[in-house]
Amino acid sequence: MQIVDPAEIAKKYLQRLKESVTRHERNMQVVGFIASDDPPSISYANATRRVFTDAGFNYDLRHVKRLELEAEIIIANADQDVHGIFIYFPVFSNQEDDYLRNLVHYTKDIEAGSLYWTRKLDTNDRSATDKDTNKKALIPCTPLAIVKVLDDIGEYGDGDLPLAGKKITIFNRSEVIGRPLAIMMSNDGAMVLSFDEQGPLEFTAGAPKETSLDRSSALAQSDIIITGVPGSDFELVKPEEVPGDAVCINFSSEQNFTEDVKSHVRTFIPRVGPMTVVMCMRNTIRLFEHFHHE
Repeated sequence: MQIVDPAEIAKKYLQRLKESVTRHERNMQVVGFIASDDPPSISYANATRRVFTDAGFNYDLRHVKRLELEAEIIIANADQDVHGIFIYFPVFSNQEDDYLRNLVHYTKDIEAGSLYWTRKLDTNDRSATDKDTNKKALIPCTPLAIVKVLDDIGEYGDGDLPLAGKKITIFNRSEVIGRPLAIMMSNDGAMVLSFDEQGPLEFTAGAPKETSLDRSSALAQSDIIITGVPGSDFELVKPEEVPGDAVCINFSSEQNFTEDVKSHVRTFIPRVGPMTVVMCMRNTIRLFEHFHHE
């Protein structure tokens, strides 16, 4: 049984990212927008700012009213001195958030949640632009963080299809985390079973299809189990549901596994937050080098 601390993995990436930042003569300017008075959200925003600042970025955290956020994003999009935009969601907790996410110009979208970047995932297009295939596309930060953690602990494999033969179950199919993750992992060879309140889907080679597999059948055959379900309505995953040699990852702010799963499975990863922040830095550097570096 191994419990993985993503903060230790993040430290290794952080050092390399700091070196990348210092190589550039121009400072990378990031604007973070928070439109919430929720103490945990504010605490997370301040922590993000500290990590970015410590790495050498200029990070301007702006507290705005949610009805002002649209105008503020437009201003930041037009500001040539701003190289990256970070929005602390949720703002409205409805489709308005999707609109705001897509309002961020793709050349400044460090979370890679806008349609420009998610469509590239849908089509397995790994180039940032059609004009220069050497520039790599951005990937949403939390899915990328999960992949990098798995890779660091030797669970992601090598070659063109590093997950060939793997069966993966994901509880979350949000447009910014669960769905992109299912697409990425299935493009890398895995058979991915994706669950949300709309029911299960099976992803193969990046494409979803209907499936009759239920939760218990999916969990019983899974090599990797990934959960990201907020709230208390989710039935926690129990040891008797999962194989003992499985790798389990929880990226929700709440635990989606019972405590005894940790001692039952081969590897348990209780969070990915520190790696998500580091992957946002990685995306910021890529945006700067792709679109803002002269």
